[in-house]
Amino acid sequence: MKRILLYCSAAFLFSNSVLAQTSKDSVSTPTKIRVYSPVVNSDKKDNSYKWVVKTDVFKYITGEFALIGEYRIAKKLSAEVSVGATYGFSTKNLFVEEFDDSGESKAAMGGAYRAALKFYPSSDYDAIEGWSFGIQVLSKTNNRDYLENTYYDDAAVLLGKSSSIKKTGLALLIAHQAFQDSNIAFEWTLGLGFVNSTNSYYSNVYNPTTESYNLEHISSKESIPDLQVGFRIGFGN
Repeated sequence: MKRILLYCSAAFLFSNSVLAQTSKDSVSTPTKIRVYSPVVNSDKKDNSYKWVVKTDVFKYITGEFALIGEYRIAKKLSAEVSVGATYGFSTKNLFVEEFDDSGESKAAMGGAYRAALKFYPSSDYDAIEGWSFGIQVLSKTNNRDYLENTYYDDAAVLLGKSSSIKKTGLALLIAHQAFQDSNIAFEWTLGLGFVNSTNSYYSNVYNPTTESYNLEHISSKESIPDLQVGFRIGFGN
């Protein structure tokens, strides 16, 4: 009987020892979980084009030689300014620019100024790439200087005088601009608007009462539609 009690006590002590060791081993140290946030690069660059300088080679046909600058002022908006010289090389220029024929004349310099605000709606590009719609204000003057050799015997009084056609008005523009890898820009433009066209010239008018010619300044004004077709080449960045 004593042996049985001894064996039971030993078994009980051994069981408690095993259980205590198992409980100790089962307790693990809590693991700290780290949460990683993505690093935002605050120096991220905007690689889209911001400006372009160009000229309209189609307008050379009408005697207008312009330097055009366009700058992106917002994600989808740009401002465009054109400053140029005109050369009235023909008495009947393209697009019905006709001077008075009361005296012979020679080509003379004038000026052309345009400003436009353009909107680029494409979701694939920011201004200044892709299709655009805009509104343009313009002022253009073509001049010709009179010569001494005119249709009238005493028309030398026309020397130093000029005839001119001046247009001022508004136009709606649609255009498409694309850049090549070398930063070369190509743009097609189409514009339609209305302008006030003033034809101003001097002429020797015969006075039958005095039987002599009097030099008179004649000016006529009309509102006419204005069509613009352009092809521009330039460089941007």
